[in-house]
Amino acid sequence: MDRRTKDLFDSNFNFTFKASTLHNIHIALLALENFLQKNEKFFSMNKGTCLLGHLRSYAVERQFLCSTFNPQSNYSVIMKPVNNYGYQALSIETKDFIVSIGHTKTPYKLLSVSKYKKQYALSNADLDQQIRFDFPNDVAEIMHPKKYAQITYGYDDKSKTLTHLNILLPSSDYKNIEHSIDLLGSFKIYENYVPEKVVEESIITLKTELAAEVKS
Repeated sequence: MDRRTKDLFDSNFNFTFKASTLHNIHIALLALENFLQKNEKFFSMNKGTCLLGHLRSYAVERQFLCSTFNPQSNYSVIMKPVNNYGYQALSIETKDFIVSIGHTKTPYKLLSVSKYKKQYALSNADLDQQIRFDFPNDVAEIMHPKKYAQITYGYDDKSKTLTHLNILLPSSDYKNIEHSIDLLGSFKIYENYVPEKVVEESIITLKTELAAEVKS
C-alpha cells in the first residue's frame, strides 16, 4: 500500500469514525436481539427463512443512516444502484473513501465478490491518478477517485455476541487485504463515546422500524 493511501486511510477512519462504527453496530444488534425476544413465538416458526439475516442487515444499515444526523458525524450514507435490476446497495462515504458494510462468517474476510465491489476496488491501485480533459478549454485535470474500504462484522446467534468488527482495505484486484483495523479488540477505548441515553433512544427507535419492516 502506497503512503498516500495509508495516510488517507488513517485520516478518514479516525477515532470519531471508529467509535461511531462500533456503536452503530452495537446498537443495531442489540435492538434486533431485543426485538427478537419480544417476538420469540413468531421467529421460532421462521428460523428456516432468510428473514433474520435480512433484519440484521436492515438494522445495521438503518442505524448507520440514522447516525448521520449527528452533527459530529464525519460521513454520509447513500443508496447507490449497482446493477440493471434496480438493486441499490448502501454506501458510506467519507471525504476520500466509499465504504461497503456487511456480515462475514470469519474476521479479516472480504465481502462476497460482486461486480460493483470489484469496480470500486480498482481505485485502490497505487497509481490511482486519472486524467480528465476539459475539451472546451483544453485543460487536463488530475483526478483522485475515492478509495474503497469495507466494514465487516460477525455475530453469533447462539451466544448473542459480536464475534468480529473490522475495517478492511481490499487490494485493487479484490483478492487480498492491503490493510485492516480490528475495532472489537479496542472496544474499551470507544465504549463511552456515545451517551447511554442516546443508545437507549436509538434502540427504541430502531425496534419500531424493525417491526414496520417485518410487516411490510
